[in-house]
Amino acid sequence: MNTYNHTRWSKDPLNKKISGVCSGLARRFDFPIWATRLATIVLFIQFPVFIGAGYLIAHCCLDNKAY
Repeated sequence: MNTYNHTRWSKDPLNKKISGVCSGLARRFDFPIWATRLATIVLFIQFPVFIGAGYLIAHCCLDNKAY
């Protein structure tokens, strides 16, 4: 059985805290939103330049999509 999710990653404006990047990523991979946000915060504390730049790029490049 093929369970591959063919949906694309997009921002989720309905469940956003800052811009919806983490909630869109959580929905894409079917993770809890709180766990994705927590992982982002922990990684941001350890690697602020890389995670901050990645978040900013994702914020600018991803489409808004209401689910």
